[in-house]
Amino acid sequence: MKHLYRFFVDRPYKPQFLIANQYEVKRVIGMGSYGITYLSKNKKTRERCVVKQIRPSKLKNSNTSFYQVEAEILASLDHVRIPKLHDAFHFNGNQFLVMDYIEGVNLEDLLFDQYNRFNELESLEFLKGLIDIVAYLHMHEISHGDLRIPNVMVKNAQLYVIDFGLAVSLKNKSDQETLELIQKDLYDLGDFLLFLLYSSYEPTSRKDRPWTEELSIHPATEHFIKQLLQIETGFKSIYQVRDHLNKTISTIPNHKTST
Repeated sequence: MKHLYRFFVDRPYKPQFLIANQYEVKRVIGMGSYGITYLSKNKKTRERCVVKQIRPSKLKNSNTSFYQVEAEILASLDHVRIPKLHDAFHFNGNQFLVMDYIEGVNLEDLLFDQYNRFNELESLEFLKGLIDIVAYLHMHEISHGDLRIPNVMVKNAQLYVIDFGLAVSLKNKSDQETLELIQKDLYDLGDFLLFLLYSSYEPTSRKDRPWTEELSIHPATEHFIKQLLQIETGFKSIYQVRDHLNKTISTIPNHKTST
């Protein structure tokens, strides 16, 4: 019954529908657990934007304060690789956020639909761009909380981080809570790096093996990933991660050819 209820209640707006007499829906670009996102056109500015609607089924019985948190966090940030918040409003009993549209490809599609391949050095260099954005967030006391490959966009070889629905302000958090939230982001970076490395992996056996046996990578890279995943003594800050990554890259043969 719950799924049937959601099917009828959470139907997205159709193309050409005008939200709040200003945002014309072009198409749905995402259907998440809590939100529906639309590529839209701002009729006043004539520019494309992303309109994010909280799922109507979540409005009745759920705590929707996370949408307010997301709006406040986005409004506090000013980074060229993070979409800016332009509006937050209610319309027809629903809640909406409006932000920049990043015209690119998310990394999930890049890997699994377009079959892009990254070797070890390319994967490490690619991670540097994401670390720079995470460093900005942590410097401003924000944990993203969801650094998965669908939430990283690639445009003109530049990375962008989107979807701050699970982001958390570290202000007024205890030292232990802050460390745990930071390490969650760092763990996600390790997982992210594994996705990149596996893009060029060619299985030689049907037998499932751990990544440490399947991937042929430099010992320094393996050690770096283990620290991110807290298999070995973990990092405590994104700055430690950045320093260790640079040292790791310097150990990879021919690392200067990628710069």
